Amino acid sequence: MRLIIYGDFNCPYSFLASQRMDTLARLGHQVQWRAVEHDPRLSMTGTPSAAQHERWLRELDEVASLALPGEQAPTRTPDLISNTYAATAAYAESITDGIADALRRALFQAIWVSRKNLSNAYDVRPIITAITSPPLDVRSRLGLELPLPGLDSLDPAESTRRYGGTVAPNGAPLTTTGWRRIGAWRSDWLALSQPVVPAAVDIDATAHLGIDALTWLASLLPESAQRQATRPTVPTTRPAAENRTVTNAAIGASR
Repeated sequence: MRLIIYGDFNCPYSFLASQRMDTLARLGHQVQWRAVEHDPRLSMTGTPSAAQHERWLRELDEVASLALPGEQAPTRTPDLISNTYAATAAYAESITDGIADALRRALFQAIWVSRKNLSNAYDVRPIITAITSPPLDVRSRLGLELPLPGLDSLDPAESTRRYGGTVAPNGAPLTTTGWRRIGAWRSDWLALSQPVVPAAVDIDATAHLGIDALTWLASLLPESAQRQATRPTVPTTRPAAENRTVTNAAIGASR
């Protein structure tokens, strides 16, 4: 089956959707991830999570209740909630470099496992570099008259991309191609009946939104994987829903 998933890197529900996407891909489904910002107005230096501590606790409880066996649910909220403009730009560019899946996983891990603030382009770049130019054991090359990997290219653009330069200092994507991807993804996402994250769209253009998206993705898995671990049931009022919904003001916001 072909499907599209929209998600934001600072959304714990999207973190689950990302893991579910990897499982579906291993089962042969054709899944495309599209990165979007559910709230572009978040601070470019990170928004303290302590201001809404109780709400975040309820949200993490709900995410934990939705996690399937083998899936990783975040246990703590980052001290600062990332503005994901730079992360979204990096992901858009990563498709060109063929590292989209690896970067998607790394960005979610950095925010929800390592609890990093990735609001700044200079915080995102090392994550790209760790994939495109991992640390090299120079001892293995001592005495060899060979250039170090990545330093033998005459194309300066290649070195720029290899060392995280796909994200400009202001967090924007490096290329027009990256800009167009972000714009197209956001336009298609906003055209859904309700722009929330995560959102999953099937081959018939039917959109599954929020928790329903996670439930639908789980329904595509083998029955053994669908059985959820026993966890406390949280209220169905979903107090964090506003944090996953784009308001009219946010839709019109520009940088």
